[in-house]
Amino acid sequence: MMRKFFIGITITSLIVVVLYSFYIEPQKVNLKTVKIRNKALASTFKKLKIVQLSDLHIGENRSLSIKHTLTILNTLKPDLILLTGDYVKWNAGKQAYDNAISFLSKLSAPLGVYAVMGDADYSFSRWSCLFCHSEGSTLPPIQHQVKFLRNARMDLEAGGTQFSIIGLGNSDYAPDLKTLHKMHNGKPTIVLSHVSSVYNSINATEDVLVLSGDTHGGQVFLPEFIWKIIKRKPDVAHIYGLYRNENKSLYVTSGIGTSDLRFRFGMPPEVVLFEFIE
Repeated sequence: MMRKFFIGITITSLIVVVLYSFYIEPQKVNLKTVKIRNKALASTFKKLKIVQLSDLHIGENRSLSIKHTLTILNTLKPDLILLTGDYVKWNAGKQAYDNAISFLSKLSAPLGVYAVMGDADYSFSRWSCLFCHSEGSTLPPIQHQVKFLRNARMDLEAGGTQFSIIGLGNSDYAPDLKTLHKMHNGKPTIVLSHVSSVYNSINATEDVLVLSGDTHGGQVFLPEFIWKIIKRKPDVAHIYGLYRNENKSLYVTSGIGTSDLRFRFGMPPEVVLFEFIE
């Protein structure tokens, strides 16, 4: 009798976990505040609301996680929005790209919205061009105001202090590191790169914050040593969270959407708000 009871409890628990992981946690978008300790970055960004979004993996159908993300942004009203790739699901059709562009059209911030592409965005190269150009031309898109950076730098100013945003192109897990070193001008800098491997090549004395995604935090919470054994991603040393080495920092977000399976457990989607402290 007791054995049947425990079997019943186990089966019920598994059903609850599966239902939660497929139908609740993937929609449960958190606003996560991450503190970056760096004197130079703090003097530039301490009064700003800077937000990162990544890995939305938008498909043909409406998503509650996307709706919740927009609600968070509309409430927060960030000064600067930074996007780190994978706006559509893998091998997406035209409708998914249209939905992603519709999402981008709803983004605005006083200092702008800046973005890089992810590998999934290139899975249908014909439609990926619509992120950066109007259809059939080389002119900027009219549907949204997001500035896509591909091995390019934008110099901006906040509170009388200059800073830079560098965006590295990525279609094959290979950020252009030579371009990064050539573009870096010594100012407080935020580097956008879909994959985090660029962080390893930056000098630890540089006042640089690298933002990346790609991993989704694994979509399931596991100790980092397990991901190092699995080696599913190109930078297994940085699967999720904040990393720091002297002046440079890296944040790898769990993103918004999912890939492979629409499944999350212990690794909910997140909108990331950065707080800079000395």
